[in-house]
Amino acid sequence: MSKFCNQCGFKFEGAYKFCPECGAKVSGSKNIKHNDKELKSTSENDGKHLNPKVLYGILIGGFVLIAVIILSSGILDSATEVAGVNPPVEQNQQQMGTQSSVNLNNINMINDLEAKIKQNPKDFKSLLELAHLKNDSGLFDAAILNYKTYLETNPKDADARVDLGVCYFNLQDFTNAIKEMETALKFVPNHQIAHLNLGVVNLSAGNIAKSKEWLQKAFDLNPTNEIGKKAEQLLKNH
Repeated sequence: MSKFCNQCGFKFEGAYKFCPECGAKVSGSKNIKHNDKELKSTSENDGKHLNPKVLYGILIGGFVLIAVIILSSGILDSATEVAGVNPPVEQNQQQMGTQSSVNLNNINMINDLEAKIKQNPKDFKSLLELAHLKNDSGLFDAAILNYKTYLETNPKDADARVDLGVCYFNLQDFTNAIKEMETALKFVPNHQIAHLNLGVVNLSAGNIAKSKEWLQKAFDLNPTNEIGKKAEQLLKNH
């Protein structure tokens, strides 16, 4: 027969001398009836005395749910994606943010070119090709050395200077990146990629006003080609 505790109203079965819920002494002969309101109160009282294991499970479940919400909402996006800054453009029209790995084929080509240049140090065509290959492979420090050697003999090659600036940008050396790209414009004033890249580098360096000036110039040089459209997009976004 079911019994109810005189103190807390807990319902239980069996011959308990003390209430399993509150510990109060139980009368062996009395069975107390409770109306709906009292039973509801008993249910509420049960809720106030949650089993520690159940409470721990609820807390863990809550933390897991919060973590899932954060991850699915995109709060943990990378800084680069949040910034929305397009990387400068190289002369071969590849974005420098897309760096190919140094695969076996590239290593063999680099070794062949270095051997070729060693035999003929005045083979500047191969030297420039070697610099481009290292740049494309993400070997920016090594590429910088090759570009500098090449530019000692060919200082007016604006394309090579722009690519050198791209290497510096990848290494977060914005000062030298700007210096090389501005030098390229001394030799080729209408170099549209140099203008675009100077807009991007200055934007990344936090020089907002300068960035807008360079991007506007890049757009004005040719609004209809790919470079002009990229400049226009950056102007609108930033």
